[in-house]
Amino acid sequence: MQEIGDIFKQLSNDIGLTVLLVEQKFPIVLHIADNLSILGRGRKVASGQIADLTDDLISKYLTV
Repeated sequence: MQEIGDIFKQLSNDIGLTVLLVEQKFPIVLHIADNLSILGRGRKVASGQIADLTDDLISKYLTV
């Protein structure tokens, strides 16, 4: 998954490509995403930049 993440980041930097990634593993999200939305039971419970995530949101919705 690291290689795919690197490709996404490179395409984003080179041509401004936007990627919609559905993933719950936090290391992958952290590597790839600039912004994210967290869904719980089909509803958005949080959105914003990675730096704005709280430990509670990470432990509840993302696999560390």
